Amino acid sequence: MKKILKEILKNKKKEVESLKVKRPLSDFLNSKLLLRDIRSFKEAITSGNSINLIAEIKKKSPSKKKEFFKKLDVSHLAKIYEKNGAKAISVLTDKKFFGGDPSYINKVKQAVKLPVLRKDFIISEYQVYESRYLGADAILLIARILTKEQIRSFSHLARRIGMECLVEVYDEKDLENALVAGAKIIGINNRNLDALTIDLENTFRVVSKMPKEIIKISESGIKSNSDIVRLKKIGINAVLIGSSFLESSDIEGKMKDIMKENK
Repeated sequence: MKKILKEILKNKKKEVESLKVKRPLSDFLNSKLLLRDIRSFKEAITSGNSINLIAEIKKKSPSKKKEFFKKLDVSHLAKIYEKNGAKAISVLTDKKFFGGDPSYINKVKQAVKLPVLRKDFIISEYQVYESRYLGADAILLIARILTKEQIRSFSHLARRIGMECLVEVYDEKDLENALVAGAKIIGINNRNLDALTIDLENTFRVVSKMPKEIIKISESGIKSNSDIVRLKKIGINAVLIGSSFLESSDIEGKMKDIMKENK
């Protein structure tokens, strides 16, 4: 496992243990916030005949030398995404490595009507409850860092409290674990978490191994409308795009350019 991923997971374990002390799990279990404003992530990313867009909010990325924003206006960015056709919004909540914050979830929910995917390194049941408490409609589960049993357990818990799960895979081994665990929505990450390299062709390699009934998402490395056209031809239901928008000086224009003629 690449050093950066080890560092992220090591930090995440410490972070979760600290959170458990500050706010016990019982605080979530007894909260009415677990039942508030649930929006269907699944319906959003499978609507219509076009590839649906999950637009991502993050301030920085370990693979980039510069931050995307000096000051990130989460609500404003979410409104730009909604106005220009995004069907769901992915929110990075990891603070140390992505400049995120758990509070961003509620800010986005207050700003737009789209479902929100919490994107973080979820390694504990605690984080699943926390995600719903914060207002997330779906969570990301990364197959590379979880066992089959954890994927299954976290998925069942998430569904029980109203959320859906996007299970992220990189290769055939990850995919096998996700399928055995019962994943229904699977994202193919074109970024190798070990080397941090990106190759869009990874979607084409892995998708051929996926059952027809699985909801399929391509993540990372999508930069042009020609990428969207190619991905649509192989049955991709949705794409998750962050950096291509966030690096642009004209996010609205970039969204229109990438997602045009997608019918």
